Amino acid sequence: MRVLLVDEQRLFREGLCALLRARGEVEIVGQAASAREAYELVGRLRPDVVVTELLLPGVDGATAAREIRRLQQECKLLVLTACKEGRLLQAAWLSGIDACVTKDESADTLFAAIASLAAGRRFVSPALRRTGSALRVIGDRNRNGNDPLVNLSLREREVFDLVVRGFTTKAVAQELCISAKTVETHRTHINEKLAAHCTADLVRYAFRNGVPPSSAAGSASARKGGDVGGRGSVQSARE
Repeated sequence: MRVLLVDEQRLFREGLCALLRARGEVEIVGQAASAREAYELVGRLRPDVVVTELLLPGVDGATAAREIRRLQQECKLLVLTACKEGRLLQAAWLSGIDACVTKDESADTLFAAIASLAAGRRFVSPALRRTGSALRVIGDRNRNGNDPLVNLSLREREVFDLVVRGFTTKAVAQELCISAKTVETHRTHINEKLAAHCTADLVRYAFRNGVPPSSAAGSASARKGGDVGGRGSVQSARE
């Protein structure tokens, strides 16, 4: 497997590079210190796996995951992070990452995650499943075959994630670099598959099934020029 390493800390990247090379099962094709560098290298080197920190300078992990996926659909995304904030991990997971491991876990856990990706399986580390993290719920459901979003395509999952986080149709289109008409088409399909009629229904579905929206993206919606109606829907659904 051809691997690209992304982390702001050079010493960490070099140590991880040495660890993976010593294992002899992967080829390190490049290193990046920022999301911008990662995007350029993904487009040029076409790695099989990107191992990345969730907290990168100037960008959140969910946005980085979506952009990497856009640049190379087949690339696997493994988040190796110091972050344990459930909402951020949840947003990244719904945006399409394939595995998540925290930096305080053992090398064996990292190797297990890589092996799972090679076998075509997603992976949530044992430490995250033991905690109250939102990934514990998703990890358990994936193992039991009860993923509440199993009927949604990857793009529909991305749209669902942004909608329940308070993004308007216009903001979703800007975030995913697609037209507003395409977003509406995806929303129609999502509503049909989840038996929903409006945004509030989708938010309720998310809360009932353990996939709560990330409030961090609500402010992002406002910065992108969206109205506050989306976040208002989230609040009313909670009530």
